[in-house]
Amino acid sequence: MTGSPGWLPASGSTVLGWIVGVKAVESLVLVGLGTTLLVARGADLVDLLVRAAVVMHLPVTSALFNRLLETALHVTVRREVALAVAAWGCAGVMGTEGVSLYLRRPWARWLSIGETCSFIPIELYQIVRAPHGGRAIVLVLNVAMVVWLWRRTEMFETPMRTVPDGEAPGRTTLLPPTA
Repeated sequence: MTGSPGWLPASGSTVLGWIVGVKAVESLVLVGLGTTLLVARGADLVDLLVRAAVVMHLPVTSALFNRLLETALHVTVRREVALAVAAWGCAGVMGTEGVSLYLRRPWARWLSIGETCSFIPIELYQIVRAPHGGRAIVLVLNVAMVVWLWRRTEMFETPMRTVPDGEAPGRTTLLPPTA
């Protein structure tokens, strides 16, 4: 980026931008879900789901919606609170991933690779249990993201430069890049 502040990373790959954007959206959705679960604890979740589906013009007769209703029937207040805390925790991890990838922290790619790889066995199990095109697409996208991050070490390396002679002769030190 020409003329950008020194704390902003240089513009890079469009793929990285998409990954950061997806992490931001996931984080916001999880914060919203956790907050909704906490605020609505003890309320009739079935009624809340039906009203939300009507407002968003979602089909209330779909198999997915029926599974959501079935699950909502068995949720206790204690489970609602646990789900809210879990959603906030996941949102924190996703948000940390997104910000650290954007700032190109050296450890950011490893956090994202580890988190994404942890879901691949679950996705494989779901595909074997009930094959579905959407699940296969999610699996392929996650594997592609892991491979892309694995191969992009240069995007996350801290630049090295030599300290001027008067300060520490002959020593190479990690310093922030000069503008």
